[in-house]
Amino acid sequence: QYTKSRRPPPPPPQIGPRVSVTTLRNLQPDKGQLVSAARAAMASGVCLLAGWLLDNQGAGLTANLGAFVALYGSGRPYINRARLLALIVCSLVLCVVAGVEAATVPNPWISIAVAALIAILASFFCTALNVGPPGAYMFMIACAAGTSMAGQGSHLAQIALLVAAGGMVSWTLHMLGALWQPRGPEYQAVANAASAVAGFIESAANDQSDLACHKAAASLQDAWRVLIAWQPARDRPDIKLGQLRAWSRELHGLFAAAVREGSAGRSLDPKASAEARNIESRVAGPPGGDIPAGSNERHSFFRPYEMIAASFAWASQPPRIALRVGAAALIAGFAGASTGLERSYWAAAAAVLILHQGLNWVRALQRGLERTVGTILGLIVAAVLTWLHPGGLALVGSIVVLQFAGQLFARSNYAFAVFFFTPMALLMATAGSAATSDVNQLLVARGLDTMIGCGVGLAVLVAPYR
Repeated sequence: QYTKSRRPPPPPPQIGPRVSVTTLRNLQPDKGQLVSAARAAMASGVCLLAGWLLDNQGAGLTANLGAFVALYGSGRPYINRARLLALIVCSLVLCVVAGVEAATVPNPWISIAVAALIAILASFFCTALNVGPPGAYMFMIACAAGTSMAGQGSHLAQIALLVAAGGMVSWTLHMLGALWQPRGPEYQAVANAASAVAGFIESAANDQSDLACHKAAASLQDAWRVLIAWQPARDRPDIKLGQLRAWSRELHGLFAAAVREGSAGRSLDPKASAEARNIESRVAGPPGGDIPAGSNERHSFFRPYEMIAASFAWASQPPRIALRVGAAALIAGFAGASTGLERSYWAAAAAVLILHQGLNWVRALQRGLERTVGTILGLIVAAVLTWLHPGGLALVGSIVVLQFAGQLFARSNYAFAVFFFTPMALLMATAGSAATSDVNQLLVARGLDTMIGCGVGLAVLVAPYR
């Protein structure tokens, strides 16, 4: 718009002095992050504890692959969440089975090719359907974990059942809240939006409203998804949902007015913040009887099959992301295998992680640096834990604590998250190995394949970059 009107572009925001404050603020998890981290840790703990009680640690670790389902669907309405998680459970089972079948072929390049194909398909459909983090990455990890199960082709049905059981544990934990608060995600989304809008209006009085403005806009977008986009296409008239949609429209109006007044250099209405806080307080109360249910606004949004059909257009984002992911996974996997890395799929997984969200090169470079630094620091913790060689309940507790801490920072600070995820993954990979030399080689290989994968991912992104 600035180019078309020939007006000079706005000056860049002066955020340099506030970087440290912003970073510290981002490290403070909110209620949603705490719930998501606790759910993921609990799902892993149930699977691993069941394996320990049955004296079959390998079965618990296999079921834990299905527990990755707990990482998806947080904040979605329960009907939409149930369908999405059921689809993800089936997809994870297929990914693991495909990996196990690929491992039966003596040629190691077949496993790399299958993992790359899974990454392509998962990236396309996760982007087309707006699945959200962790997106295609966990499907790639599940397939790669299957390729590491050499000689397990005869136990294919048992492996599939264990992964499905872990997925159902996560599905059940996700859906428990529907028993006592069926509209809980919708109420929470509107409450978060009201708090963020009020915080933005209150912070606009000083010169530190950029972060608050972004948080308010993102919260309003999340509320719109929960109230409109993720609702059933044929939902029945609901007074509660109509009330929440009406409050959401009021918050959009307050936010738009605040942005307009701030851009014009005028002082904001102090009553606007009080109105947003009033909506936040009313969300917890019963809906008013004077609010009609209204029309089904969900009809104005794409249905899943329409989103997939529209994503096949070459100008859309999903096919481009899928091709980048596939090329990077193949190159990184071949590079890892050619250099003699025993688990070359980790290099492919690191490349997929850089590209599957469709970040620009600046964000991708930041993600690659965070991944590398977090992995290197996490390897130090992994070396200490593997030297202690925990077993039984100690192993279960270590994995659960690391899973909780990593998931807690997965959205706010990725380097911190990788710092905890790296020793967790290595503990799971070395759970049945007692040889210290093998563990040391695995630690070195993990650092090398992370650097290879991040470098390949950035190269594939920058090479055709416009």
